[in-house]
Formats: sequence, C-alpha cells, structure tokens
Amino acid sequence: MSTLDEDRDTGAGVTGPDQRAADPGNGPGARSRQAIARAGRRGRAALAEFPGMARRHWLFASALGFGAVVRVVALAGFTPGLFKLDTYDYLWDANHLTPNPVNPSGYAVFLWLLRPFHSLTLVAALQHLMGLAIAVMVYAVLRRRGVRSWLAVLAVVPVLVDPAQLLIEHLVMADIVAMFLMVAAFAVVLVRRSPSPPRAATAALLMGASAVVRPTTLPLITLLAVYLLVIRSGWRTAVAALAAGLLPVAGYVAWFAAATGTVGLTRSDGLFLWSRTMSFADCSVIRPPADLAALCPDRQPGDLAQPVASLRPLPKRYLWNKDAWQWQPRTHSIVPNTAAFTPANNARARDFAIRAITAQPLAFARVVADGAAQPFISTNQLRFPGTAPRTIRINAANRRYMLAAVRGYAGTADGIAPYLGQQLSTRLVQPYAGLIQRYQDWIYLPGKLFGLVLLVGLGGIVYRRTRTAAGALAWVAAAVVFVLPVAEHEYTYRYVIPAIPLACLAAALTLRDRSQDALAPSPDPDVPPAAAPVERAPAGTLTPATQDVPASPAAPLGDPAQA
Repeated sequence: MSTLDEDRDTGAGVTGPDQRAADPGNGPGARSRQAIARAGRRGRAALAEFPGMARRHWLFASALGFGAVVRVVALAGFTPGLFKLDTYDYLWDANHLTPNPVNPSGYAVFLWLLRPFHSLTLVAALQHLMGLAIAVMVYAVLRRRGVRSWLAVLAVVPVLVDPAQLLIEHLVMADIVAMFLMVAAFAVVLVRRSPSPPRAATAALLMGASAVVRPTTLPLITLLAVYLLVIRSGWRTAVAALAAGLLPVAGYVAWFAAATGTVGLTRSDGLFLWSRTMSFADCSVIRPPADLAALCPDRQPGDLAQPVASLRPLPKRYLWNKDAWQWQPRTHSIVPNTAAFTPANNARARDFAIRAITAQPLAFARVVADGAAQPFISTNQLRFPGTAPRTIRINAANRRYMLAAVRGYAGTADGIAPYLGQQLSTRLVQPYAGLIQRYQDWIYLPGKLFGLVLLVGLGGIVYRRTRTAAGALAWVAAAVVFVLPVAEHEYTYRYVIPAIPLACLAAALTLRDRSQDALAPSPDPDVPPAAAPVERAPAGTLTPATQDVPASPAAPLGDPAQA
C-alpha cells in the first residue's frame, strides 16, 4: 500500500507545508535521495537486461567485442598516444585555457577537463570509447529504422575495425571528439520518427558543440533545421533547434573576441583558403591590386614559386613555410604558430582568395574535385607508425615548446621526450605495436568500396521508392564534412573518416527491407502515422483496450514499430 493510500485510510489527508517541513521523509534532501534511488534501480535493471540484449544482438556484440580488443592492443602498443604537431598546440592551450588563433579550442577545453588526471593514456582510452560509442549509436538508429541486424552490423564494421579509424581515436587531436558529437547529434534526432522540440534542440546543441571542436560541422546545424522542416516537425521546432545549435558557437565567439579582440572562431580561415588557391591561382588572370601582389604564387620563395599549377607543392607548404610572406618578419615566440595568424594577414589572404576563386571558378572547382576523388583512386591511407621518430629533425625552439606543452599537461615528459618527431610521434611497445602493424596490412576500408557505399546512398536519394529524409540527411552530411575541408585547404584522409559512418548509415537505410512496410502504421519512417478514426463502443461494453491483459514484453531494439 502506498503512502497516499495509507493517508486515505487513516483520514490524514494531504499534509500541510509545516508538516512536510517537519517530516524528515519530505523536503529537497529526501527528493534528491528518492531520485538517486530511482536512478539506481534503472541502472540495475539495465545491467540485468544486458545479457538478454547481448543475446538478441549477438552479431553486433561480437563485432563490438572485436573492436574493443583491437583498441586495447593499440593502447598497449603505442603509448601514451599518437602525437602530431598540432597536438602540442592543443596541450599548450589546455594548460593555459586560451583560444587558439589557428584552430578552435573546443578540443583544448576537453583536454582541460581531463587535465587534473595528468594522463595522456586516459585521453586516448576515452577517445577509443567514443569510437565504440559511435558504432553503438549508428547501429541503434538503423535497428530503430527497421534495418535488418546483419545489414546494420555491416554498416558499423568500418567504424569498429578500420585501422584508420583506430588511429584517429588514438591521436591526441580534435577529430574524434568532433566526430563523436556529430554522430551523437544525428542519433538523437534520427532514433525517433518525429523528434520532439527538446530532442531536436539537444541534437542541435551537440552539433554546435561539435562545430567549436572542428568548424567543418558548422553547416550541419542548418542542415538539421532543414531536415526538421522536411519531416514536418514544425517551424517552431526547427527554429528552436537552430537557436540551440548556434548557442555554443556564439559562446565560443564571445570568448574568442574577449581574449583576442577578433570576432570569429579563428584568425585562420582566410589564410587556409589562400593556401588552397595556390593550387590554381594565375595572377595574370586574377589581376590583384598592388597591395596583394605579394600573395601571388610566383612571388613566394624557392620551389613555392613554381609557375606551372600542376607542379606546385601542396597547399600546406604555402601555409607553413616560414619564408612565405605571412611569416615575415620571423618570430622566436614560444608558441611559433601565432605569428602569421594576425587579423591583418587573415583579412589580406581572404581578400586574395575570394578574388582568385571569382576570377577562376572552374579552376577552383577542378582542384576541389581532384582532391575529393583521392580516397577512391588512391590507397594512401592513415597508418600507425612502424618506427619511433627521430628527434634530430626538430629544432631546439620547437623541441622546448613541445616539451613544455607535454610537461605542463602530463606533469612530466620523461616517457615522451625521446619520441618527439615531426610526423606521428609515439613510443612503440612490442609485441603489441607489431600486431597492429600487421593488422593494418590486411584489414582496412578500400577506397573503391567506400565509393560504392556513397553511390548506394546517393541512389537511395535519387530513386523515389527508397528515398527517405533520414537517408538524405546522412548522405548530404557525409558529403559536407568530407568535401568542405578539401575546398578550404587540401585533401587528407583524416577528413574522410567522419564521413564514413554517415555514408554507411545512408546506404543501410537505402538497402533496408521494405517488404513489411505495408504492415507498419506508416510506410515512411520519417512521417508519423496519421491518426485513425476511433470507433466508440456502446456504454458498458468491455473493449480489448480496457480488458486486463498481461503486458507485452519490451519490443526488441530493431522493431520498426518503436522507430
């Protein structure tokens, strides 16, 4: 018998405010304890349900277990993680909690939150858990959308086993955190047929958080709002989602402006875009004004002055060459990458880049298309290093900066200092490192297979009978996060990794079995079913809805009725 029933039986009625205050079973503290108790019961119920869920989804559980084992081997073989040159900037910014002029510092904030533990191994381990969580979220969305178990598992295999994905997770860089937040946003909005306004706002908020980690996902905030309009969630829901998505961006812009005096996410967008135009720019066509002539390709130092566009170095060489115009005069600052990225240099570079693209739009489109085609025609994927880096390639100033960044974050650099390098830096531990090196020789995602996945998803959009708003959302998002960095700077396979789970999601939604759609309340999982007319029974009639019937067991994760 409940407390309320006892009150009725004893005639106590409802207690007044004074009685509630005097009763130790009431009050804020008691309510907090009750909430904690309820959460504990739910947690125990979820743990009790876990073995049954693993049996129902044994194929996915097996793939997830394999992915976990491979990640444990990578953690043991490459300690305490993988470093690139940008890693030290992120660590430096986490130590000082200051926005960086080159890259948004959302990832530095993530590192700052973990800084009290002084463990780079913990950072890598959490990032590997994010990779596993991405697979779980994509699988859950596909099963909720009626995709068969084997196809849903096949769609998440690249995330679980691709060594390039493992490397991104092991790298102390922003990629995996931005990817995790992006996929979480899509999972929140796609796991139900028509998301409620709070659910839509939560998804957009996650996407906004992703954008301040890597701004490539910034256009996806608008894409989410468009999706909500397409599935008829209402303009209020779409506007609320758009506002929620822009909230983290606005907060970061305010922080950046307060710290640097510049309104924006960075002071590097113009310089990155200028370096992209060096792949095709012809100043005889562009005809820049005299104050921008120094930015022309033929005015750059050494081999950067190559007049033939097809023979010019990669854009990153123009951006980071310390003899190029933006680095003059040279600086010996302990943070070497801040000198070039001034507001004046960034505005000047942006001006040149816009002129170049306007004067040579076809040339710009061609270099972007060439870059976007690279993952399908080249096998040059990301690979774990086979040997430790040579520290002799680092100059003294950069070495001091790297060691200061690592020491400030981890408390010591004793186990890392001998392994600093220009490329991927880490300490190799055998035999685990050797196992990963042999693993990546045999298991990887071929470029042509990825191209086929994209074609299947695109076909699902073009072909009317397989078209869904969810599939279109995933496919367009995959194209944006992959092509946009190529258009802004240059191609690298790192930019392909976040597009893979989205492309697989779109392809699986295209290939899902629609033979049971006629039995479902609505043939399109993106459109809620129409309300059916209700026949009223005569008074006193016992209808099936009011009969005492045993509760049905919880529907499995893949039941389309729960989508």
